[in-house]
Amino acid sequence: MQLDFDAACAWLDDHLDRAVFASTQGAHEDAGNSRLSVQGTLRRAEGEITLIDPRPGRIEAFTVGPATLVLLEGDFTSALLGGFEGGATLLQAAFRDLLVVVGTLPEG
Repeated sequence: MQLDFDAACAWLDDHLDRAVFASTQGAHEDAGNSRLSVQGTLRRAEGEITLIDPRPGRIEAFTVGPATLVLLEGDFTSALLGGFEGGATLLQAAFRDLLVVVGTLPEG
């Protein structure tokens, strides 16, 4: 299912206080296998975030465990919602050259 920026952020808001993983990697087919991945509880980030010359648009910030995930509307290009057998759901969003994947983890 295709999502716009608002729907992608709404999906994240719907999963606040749940265990998730977040992963980032290059968005191009030949980007390789280098990536960053983190697990933890999804929350809204608190405090100020400073960006240098961001594109126009909203800035939405979340935390996943000790990491901060900053999403810029001006960088957003597309998002998809998917899932696995067993109920885990995934949000995959592209932000220019970066692919961000957030997925639910089993409870418990």
